[in-house]
Amino acid sequence: MKVIIVGGVAGGASCAARLRRLDEKAEILMVERGPYVSYANCGLPYHVGGSIEKESSLLVATEQTFRGQFAVDCRRAARWSASRPGRKPWTSRTTRPAR
Repeated sequence: MKVIIVGGVAGGASCAARLRRLDEKAEILMVERGPYVSYANCGLPYHVGGSIEKESSLLVATEQTFRGQFAVDCRRAARWSASRPGRKPWTSRTTRPAR
């Protein structure tokens, strides 16, 4: 089975991890437009309020984590452009570098 997950962070990252647990052989591609693959959304109010000083404290997993732990092809700072049955998926990098 081949699966493309558009969007990471909370929903996409959880979906990719769950799918891997359900099917060890699935080919999973997760495409995230932003600079972070997964971070703790629930901690954002604490960061804005000053309780959590470093934004990096909210980061949960990186591209390397998803590749190594879940065998998920993960691409950040990328946009999903088209789905073409019978052909490889196509993504394009944004021009601004990911943090």
